[in-house]
Amino acid sequence: MTAKLKPANEKAWQLLAKLQALAERGVDGEKLSAQDKIARLRARFDFCRAPADPMPDLFAGQFKRAEKAHWVFTFGATDSEVPNCVKWAIEKATGIRCVWQNGDLLAEATPPTARRLTQIAGEIAGSFQALLAQFGGVAGVTRQDQVVFVMGLYDGMMNEPRAMGQRLPGRAAPKPTRKSKAGAAPVAPGLHVHPYTVGLGLGRQIRFSVPLGQITAELEAIVQKQLPTP
Repeated sequence: MTAKLKPANEKAWQLLAKLQALAERGVDGEKLSAQDKIARLRARFDFCRAPADPMPDLFAGQFKRAEKAHWVFTFGATDSEVPNCVKWAIEKATGIRCVWQNGDLLAEATPPTARRLTQIAGEIAGSFQALLAQFGGVAGVTRQDQVVFVMGLYDGMMNEPRAMGQRLPGRAAPKPTRKSKAGAAPVAPGLHVHPYTVGLGLGRQIRFSVPLGQITAELEAIVQKQLPTP
């Protein structure tokens, strides 16, 4: 007799979505590992029903256009790719046209909609900046890795992962390290997992308003698991 499975909770659904993305677009052994973990997860939880109380979509609701552009957000000078990600996300998800003016992001929206977009822009920018800073501090992570990581965050947030068979964004080849001791083999720097794949799962959580502390903790766990062992 088959044991009755527990209904999948929100955390289980999030993990399933992340593993399915890895199973479809992972590199090297990630696909097989993800498939094995999906099988074990389905053996523990019942995924026949959608979660009863799904987390809110960041872009839920209505957004109204206007002819006049209103201020939405101001970015610092060191925000790298983040400002454009915020602009593209707002335009794609809401249909509201955005423009740059002296470093400020403006949206052609009514004042109430512009105020809502300010909250959205702040949440996206804060999450992206925090995760990028955390990821950039990992030993061996290059500038190109950080760019690719942000691509993954954006595609995950917008639910636009690379199609099956589509090449992932390129990452820089790691620089060789010097031998610490005579005859000792050098350890290759950087993560064993593609930066785009890492960002993809985290970006989806940003879209559904998962607390930032929970997302950064997951990134830390991924980093610790995927760093090369000396």
